Amino acid sequence: MARIHISNDPSGRIIVSFPYDPVLISKVKTIEGRKWHPDQKHWSFPNRNGILEKILKVFEGEEIHIDPVLQAQKPSTSVIARTEATKQSHPSPDALLKHEFEDLRRDLLARKYSYKTVKGYIYYNRDFLDFTDKGPSEVNDDDIKDYLLYLAEEKESATATINQAINALKFYYGSMLKKKFVYEVKRPRKDKKLPVVMSQDEVAKILSSVDNLKHKAILMLVYSAGLRVGGCETQI
Repeated sequence: MARIHISNDPSGRIIVSFPYDPVLISKVKTIEGRKWHPDQKHWSFPNRNGILEKILKVFEGEEIHIDPVLQAQKPSTSVIARTEATKQSHPSPDALLKHEFEDLRRDLLARKYSYKTVKGYIYYNRDFLDFTDKGPSEVNDDDIKDYLLYLAEEKESATATINQAINALKFYYGSMLKKKFVYEVKRPRKDKKLPVVMSQDEVAKILSSVDNLKHKAILMLVYSAGLRVGGCETQI
């Protein structure tokens, strides 16, 4: 059984570290506000009310070592129960907006955005707030940068996916909430894809499937000269 270490860093954030284990990684990803630090090989969480209880609940049954400083913050079961009951009976306005994004949906539909775009924009804005564990009025430039880094490194998202997330965040926080910092977000470089190289047998099959002599000659010229699609359009 892997041993899980829970401690504080100098900024007060809660640090969780453990040896590589896909099962433990899947568990930690269920906790909102998480952030992976590849250099230090640990996860961090904002030290807010309730976060320590969530971490302990997720890793229940595992061998856990808690730093003595955090031991004082570890609440009793009754305190946890009261906290969860309060959250469920009195959700904050930001929490409601976080899960619904009705204002974003109405604005997108009014501008005649497609159903697919509306669905995508709401998804990325909701996923962003789940990642930061904040309300829309609390997020800042660093939160967006951390989220995009999470998409690029941890989720290994394609450039097109990250660009869609940027578009979704810029629309909501820039166009709707008028936050200026969101316009400074940089877009990722395009993915570099290697060309598909056909084998000799595949090339021979293509050439032998053409009966017209002129067409076969054109294909042989294109292949032997290594012409690209743009080059072919220019030459032919």
